[in-house]
Amino acid sequence: MMKAIVAALAITGFCFVNANGSSASVETDFINQLKVPVVKVSRENHLYPSVMMAQAIVESDFGRSELSLDANNYFGVKGAYNGQSVTMSTGEYTSKGKHYMTAAAFKKYPTIEASIKDNAYLLRHGTLTDPDYYAGTWTTNALTSSDAAMALSLTYATDMNYGNKLNAIITKYDLNKLDGSTSTGDIGSKIDASLNKQLAGNKKNDAAIRAENAQSKINSIPKRIIPNFVFNDNGATKINQGASVIQFNSLPLERVVRK
Repeated sequence: MMKAIVAALAITGFCFVNANGSSASVETDFINQLKVPVVKVSRENHLYPSVMMAQAIVESDFGRSELSLDANNYFGVKGAYNGQSVTMSTGEYTSKGKHYMTAAAFKKYPTIEASIKDNAYLLRHGTLTDPDYYAGTWTTNALTSSDAAMALSLTYATDMNYGNKLNAIITKYDLNKLDGSTSTGDIGSKIDASLNKQLAGNKKNDAAIRAENAQSKINSIPKRIIPNFVFNDNGATKINQGASVIQFNSLPLERVVRK
């Protein structure tokens, strides 16, 4: 009896370890499969490879989702690609965070790389009405991959926690190593991003300072540019210190010029 119990526990333990090992293998294989095209396309478009990889993981469940298997769509992009699309059920969130299910048309790609390139194009060119809609994900605007991931919350997805989910994936699988010089050594991009951030933050302060320093045209008092008693002849009016208006009652113009 004891031998039977030990054998059963051993089998159960083996199955558990084997399942974990299988899962880890799927995740590792997926990252290795997409690593080269994701890094290449991201750098060509000044995006963070870690963020794009995290998106592919979240949107496709490591390539196991029906959308990725049937349509090579690894980023959940809606619409049609060269006229090709598939209609599937998808979960969405209302503005109040309530989850609901709906049907939508998603792009169908001929290859995985086509899906990666199209996602990069979307992030770089935004929407028809706002080409800078995803500008927060660009390496020239986001100081870190974490900032870029958070910029996708409520823009790329209706899920308010989308950015947090991406950052959790980036941390768990150490995806920042994919960024290389993009996140650690690209000093030019970092300087640009820092300046853009500072300029954006100072706009309100600058506007407030200008408003505070600006004088009303009605209340503005011109500085005295002519000293008192310039004209001593008859007809000249004494100019008071600090007078806001200078009057010359009956002084002819040619006399002023001559003097």
